[in-house]
Amino acid sequence: MEYVIIGGDGRLAHLARLLKTRGGSVGTLFRETVPGVPALGLEALSTARAVVANYPLKTDGSKMTFEELLTLLPENARVFACGPKHPDFNPRVADLFADESLLVENAALTAEGAIAAAMSASETAIAELRCLVIGWGRIGRALTERLVALGAKATVASRSESGRNRAVERGAEAVPTGEIGRVLSDCDLVFNTAPGSVLGGSVLERAAPDALLIDLASPPYGIDLAAAWSLGLRAWREPALPGRYCPRSAARAILRAMDRAERGVRHE
Repeated sequence: MEYVIIGGDGRLAHLARLLKTRGGSVGTLFRETVPGVPALGLEALSTARAVVANYPLKTDGSKMTFEELLTLLPENARVFACGPKHPDFNPRVADLFADESLLVENAALTAEGAIAAAMSASETAIAELRCLVIGWGRIGRALTERLVALGAKATVASRSESGRNRAVERGAEAVPTGEIGRVLSDCDLVFNTAPGSVLGGSVLERAAPDALLIDLASPPYGIDLAAAWSLGLRAWREPALPGRYCPRSAARAILRAMDRAERGVRHE
């Protein structure tokens, strides 16, 4: 078996199909069946050339480290790790989410998914909404660019002065993160990308009663959902957006990252 896909969401299902289309032999482990791709047992790992798996590794309820996985593979086999948490360094593990190009592509897909989620929850066109984007990382930048392109009035909250300047250059307004409370009451739609407590109870009290608040951050998240719900606000988290809203595009991005990793190995 050339490739074994372990676990994962719709992205890895589409990746399996893409690899098969290229002519590779592909099978899956510990996930729902992918049409046209065989489901395998652990014994298939003994002949695999490469494994693609989320990090941390999810199996059938038991835990497996990447070190344990490597012992089940041939000595020349590699593991392509997907996920925001990085495995300990091992030359046989390619950390795809250390690939800046993949991170930028993933941010763009996350932004599109976030806007799609907002549109499905709102009865108002994006162009008519006053939007607040909290954070100026990759996702914050991608979101701001798309909101401005759609005609929304966008404001970016960032701790970084340079980030605020870049937001203004892209057609948005900008405020320091500490001044969110001052602008929150004027916002119809709020996207948080900052993985830290930025919208707690005292700040949320200033939100417009019909505002939508969407948390895109990783743990520990940035919106206190319990506090928001106690105030009657519509607030929720949207994790793993590329895997849910555009898994085929996300799979193509992962495959491009795998190709870059392979070229790096051959170059060495």
